Amino acid sequence: MNVFDEMGIYWSEIADQNQTEAQIQFIKNTVKPDGLVLDLACGTGRHSIPLGKEGYSILCLDVSLNLLKIAKSRSGGIQVVRGDMRCLPFKPEVFSAVVSMDTSFGYLPSEEEDLRSLNQVRKVLGEKGFLVVDVFNREHLINRVKAIGQPKWREFPSFFLLQKRTVTAGGGFLCDVWTTWDKADGQVRVFEHLARLYALSQLQALFEKAGFKIKAVYRDYDRQSFSPNSNRLILVAAAK
Repeated sequence: MNVFDEMGIYWSEIADQNQTEAQIQFIKNTVKPDGLVLDLACGTGRHSIPLGKEGYSILCLDVSLNLLKIAKSRSGGIQVVRGDMRCLPFKPEVFSAVVSMDTSFGYLPSEEEDLRSLNQVRKVLGEKGFLVVDVFNREHLINRVKAIGQPKWREFPSFFLLQKRTVTAGGGFLCDVWTTWDKADGQVRVFEHLARLYALSQLQALFEKAGFKIKAVYRDYDRQSFSPNSNRLILVAAAK
């Protein structure tokens, strides 16, 4: 069980409030509703469900059984598959596009396994298919974490959250400690997770090793050009 399985509905409430509408609009502006699209690490389906209603043919994959159950409960028609991105259970060249939004990339134990997942994506993409990966911009996040003062409680529909965020020496990993207080029963729980942070040059190198050619790099969901101070690091790459 991973941290997102453990958090369940808590995580779904956090994710729902994290620029979901802007992320959906970005996908609509970037990915045409042609062919089959894979939502990689789809979570609760917060992107795929609305896109499916607008004519996209989308298949959702995630390793978290609890989040996939939430996705199914939100929309009975959504197609979900429980699976590991390091070993995608699909035929070669079946997808026209693969999207991975909101820092769903970087949770595997090693950089080599991240590369393995990209190799898997390349395998299931069609000849003219392309990949969209949206992650934190490492340099911006490091500076932001340094500037943040004491963490404060935030309120969500069913719980309160205290988030303590740090970055390891050298900026290799983001470390989050989430303390939750449930409104219904008053239970306090603590969750921890690590996410690997990538600089643009590192991510470009991984993409190239996996057989992708970078077509565009964006700073945020407004599709403006990337810069070192950008909030996000969003790569759009075509299969070679």
